Amino acid sequence: MLLDHIPIRARLSFGHAIWMALIFIGIGIGVYRVVEDNIMQSLDATLMTSAKNIRDENITAKRSPFKGSRYWESLFDDFFGNQKGQIKAYAQLIDTSGAVHAKTRNIRVRLPVSRHALSRADQGQESYETFILPSGLVLRQLSLPVMKRDRFTGHLIQVASSMTETNQTLKSVKRMLWITLSIGLIISVMFGYQLTRWSLRPVTQVTTAVASLGINNDFDKRLKLPPAQDEMRELMKTFNEMIDRLEDAFMRLRRFSGDVSHELRTPIAVMRGEAELALRRERSPGEYQESLRTVVKEAENMSAIVEDLLLLARAQGKSITLQSETVHVEGFLTSLVESIKPELDRKEIDLKIVNEGKETLEMSPGYFSLALKNLLLNACKHSPQGGVVEIKVSSTYGDTRFDVIDHGEGIPPESLPYIFDTFFRADTARNRGSGGVGIGLSLAKALVSLHGGNLTVESTLGEGARFRATIPHGDKFDGFAVSKKKKAIEMVPSARPTMST
Repeated sequence: MLLDHIPIRARLSFGHAIWMALIFIGIGIGVYRVVEDNIMQSLDATLMTSAKNIRDENITAKRSPFKGSRYWESLFDDFFGNQKGQIKAYAQLIDTSGAVHAKTRNIRVRLPVSRHALSRADQGQESYETFILPSGLVLRQLSLPVMKRDRFTGHLIQVASSMTETNQTLKSVKRMLWITLSIGLIISVMFGYQLTRWSLRPVTQVTTAVASLGINNDFDKRLKLPPAQDEMRELMKTFNEMIDRLEDAFMRLRRFSGDVSHELRTPIAVMRGEAELALRRERSPGEYQESLRTVVKEAENMSAIVEDLLLLARAQGKSITLQSETVHVEGFLTSLVESIKPELDRKEIDLKIVNEGKETLEMSPGYFSLALKNLLLNACKHSPQGGVVEIKVSSTYGDTRFDVIDHGEGIPPESLPYIFDTFFRADTARNRGSGGVGIGLSLAKALVSLHGGNLTVESTLGEGARFRATIPHGDKFDGFAVSKKKKAIEMVPSARPTMST
């Protein structure tokens, strides 16, 4: 549309101008009609009063309208005589044949008698008419029938007045309305434009603020919210919330970059140190083998981190194709426990399983098993020696919940918002001896999300934590159609558990 190419400020101003013009035109027409009606009613009332006075005076004198034309002329002169040398109105006595029996002395032309006036006179009713004479004179005329014993006598008293002054008055009113309403429209349009400009000022502020954002920006700019509870306040509030999210995202990105550098720097430093040490002097084959084993071990650690990061990136980018399988929950849990049995035995953890859910579920067992492994290993890591870890399975109408509960030290409240961030660890000392690099929980959340579910955490400091993985029933995960295959549970080759926070 053409309006789509016009700036919104111009559109609003143009629309406001059109509406105000229509309103002012309506007001002008209405005012003019009211003034015109009042003037015409006043003129008609004057004509009626004069005509009735003449008729009543004749009735009082008991004169016949057919006789005494001089009497009628004197009567007209009494009512329409000279005032300072000028006659204000015209009057005549005329019959239905058109014969004039009396008239005022200032009449230069015969006052017209229309069929409409005669028709109404037969009914004993007066008639008001406006005529334009050949000379160009505009007359407002009243034709009042002369009645005797409630019957029309065939004579009409016609009283007319020039509308020159009336038309001049109406022209002056019209001119005044054009001038005042035009000025009012111009002022209204200017005010509307300024009002539109002032109303769109928050949009300009948002545009300026967005233009000033950059990669190296500190994201410390926030827009001041207007006091009015309107759409502009919601816009600026939404913008501030967006800046908060961007600031948080950039801080997480910077922290992620620093964490990746930190995690990869250590094995690289170890490999470089071993290689430099081995090359410093001649060594025995056994010493060279020991150095190479150290290099291979650190290379494996680096490969594990890179593989986890690649899998996390694919999971978060939803570029993993899931294969849906009908899985028996009891067997799935048994296989899951067997896969982490060494870690359970090492810390003498008592794992309790409570299965109150459905017998079978549709899932991708390899990836979902990896997510639950990371949750269980995280629970073991933060449980005391000989502690208890619980896994509870329950089903509702639309989904199944897997709760992993530990009774360890818990998670500090300030760490809860970042617990699923990559490389985040609640122990800021970053001690590798405790195991893990901080990818496990973020990977678990991404894998659960691929199944159309969600991973949440609840924790009280000093009382442990509860991680809840919820997946919906059905064979569609997060909007991705998946293929169904009935087969035994197989672990994904790269789906090794990752120690987390």
